[in-house]
Amino acid sequence: DARRGNGEAGRLEEEAPFMSRAEPPRLWAVLLLVVLLAPRAQADENTELAFHVGKITMKTVQGSASGSAYGLSYLRSTTDLVALGLGIDFLRPADKGSDTLIANGRTLTSVDSSSVLGLVRLGPTDEVLRPYFMLGVGMHFSAVKLDATPMTGFTWADTGTSEKRTLIDSGGSGVAIKIQGGADYTCTDNFLAGGFLAWNSVGSTSYESTSQAKALGVDSIKGSMSAITFGIKLTARF
Repeated sequence: DARRGNGEAGRLEEEAPFMSRAEPPRLWAVLLLVVLLAPRAQADENTELAFHVGKITMKTVQGSASGSAYGLSYLRSTTDLVALGLGIDFLRPADKGSDTLIANGRTLTSVDSSSVLGLVRLGPTDEVLRPYFMLGVGMHFSAVKLDATPMTGFTWADTGTSEKRTLIDSGGSGVAIKIQGGADYTCTDNFLAGGFLAWNSVGSTSYESTSQAKALGVDSIKGSMSAITFGIKLTARF
């Protein structure tokens, strides 16, 4: 045992245990001071990290569908009324079924879209209630999957079978635009909550058909999509 092997060191530690524990209390005191003072540092807070989520109505390449949207944004105030930053949006409309898209067949269309945007926000940053207008421009990355199954009593012309086939399973990219308006309420110096209404445009993209679809004469599809989102936003300031 090290303490038994060095009796003098052992006696010193027993008599003055605070000597080896003096530094941790100082560290904890500094951390506690930071936590206590952080809410009072509003005057120096010009950076925001926000999470938003909402319900969407989206016009896809195969018709309209409801669903959900969510994303993150990072903004830094450059003046009392202007903030610049980046945002990521995810649009997830529900799968849409149809009996009219192809003759004698049922289809199920899945859409998945995400966007990376440069953001400009206009609005006050030092009020209790903070209305704002925001514009975003960037790129979208979207995927479309279209599955089809013959209706009862019908089969595929090339095989006489009735299994499910994937006619389109492709992705593409293009220009993305976002226009958003809303208002945030200052719950604490470092936390805000609010609501918003946004419009997202997903630029025109081609979605290629599969080899099975091409054998049946089904071509690729091309089009743009758009979504209207109503939701809530939670923001942390630091």
